[in-house]
Amino acid sequence: MQKEDFYKGVKTVGFLSLVPFMMAVGAISGYFAGVFLQKKFNLPAYTVLICAAFGFAMGVREMVKILKVLSKMNKK
Repeated sequence: MQKEDFYKGVKTVGFLSLVPFMMAVGAISGYFAGVFLQKKFNLPAYTVLICAAFGFAMGVREMVKILKVLSKMNKK
């Protein structure tokens, strides 16, 4: 049983280490997408903020999915 508990802990740490990267990558990719759209279509400056916020929201969404998977995994 100790070996199974160890692997379960390693899996949990692995999932939880993804969370900050997903949050950062979402916001950064949204920022770059906003800059691209702003330059390509001559949009207003707040387009960058909207795209970055959308990217951050997608990061939060993925974080919630990961936490649901972890809670199901820990119930077993």
